[in-house]
Amino acid sequence: MGEFNNKVAIVTGAGGIGRAVAELFAAEGGKVVVVDLPAREPGAASAAERAVEAIHAAGGEAVACHIPIGPWASGEQIVQTAMDSFGRLDVLVGAAGNLAAAPLVDVTEEEWDALNNVHLKGEVSLMQAAAKRLIAQGDGGSIINFSSRAAFLGPMPAYAAAKAGVLGLTTSAAMELAPHGINVNAILPSAQTSLFPGDASTRPTSGGTPFVADIDPAALAPAVLYLATAAGAGITGRWVYAAGNDVAMYHRPFELSNQPTLLRGNERWTLGNLAQVLPSLLAHSAS
Repeated sequence: MGEFNNKVAIVTGAGGIGRAVAELFAAEGGKVVVVDLPAREPGAASAAERAVEAIHAAGGEAVACHIPIGPWASGEQIVQTAMDSFGRLDVLVGAAGNLAAAPLVDVTEEEWDALNNVHLKGEVSLMQAAAKRLIAQGDGGSIINFSSRAAFLGPMPAYAAAKAGVLGLTTSAAMELAPHGINVNAILPSAQTSLFPGDASTRPTSGGTPFVADIDPAALAPAVLYLATAAGAGITGRWVYAAGNDVAMYHRPFELSNQPTLLRGNERWTLGNLAQVLPSLLAHSAS
């Protein structure tokens, strides 16, 4: 009897971290709809099919789904795959992604749309369909979105905007779905995948995160799925960093934990008095 015995999850992004998450969910007794694109080469196995094969070899239950993330109708179609295959849904893990690393002055409309269609529109459509199903079932559930530290720390505006949007989407959906017992959280991972293939030495340590030698996706899969356990059910609307043996909970957005970062003047601000106080305010906010 595993942690997820008889529970059903949809896990997107089987070509990356999603595979490790799907395999762990199945190893803990769950049933998985593994989502990724079809194989590019005729006759080759897709990433989803390879993940399902590994799950079956380990004695688990899973089905492959090749419905693309992005078109609005895809969300309902993928959720229906879970219902047709296993009769219910308990967990949605949105780990699918793509990347355009062009700087602001070079990014194209096509690159912008491609990223936002997958990371935002595709994720919203899946969340909407999953939330409707979870609400109808009436026994809670979990939605786990994938964002990135690049939302605020990377010089890739299209990717950063999409991943920052995931954080806002997560926070808003968590408030909406809390009355239904559905928790919604975001994972900000660091792992070696086909999208980010480099070794550990190429990973940024900005934002206060230390160097992590272990960037195997399997290392952070438990942190992802903990949020879907009974013990993690009370965690919602949070942003969780996970990489190797490291896990961190980021501060809630827009909460002033350091009162010196707020100043209230005796009268309306002017350019002159702002010039006097903002440098000290910036110093406090950076500390």
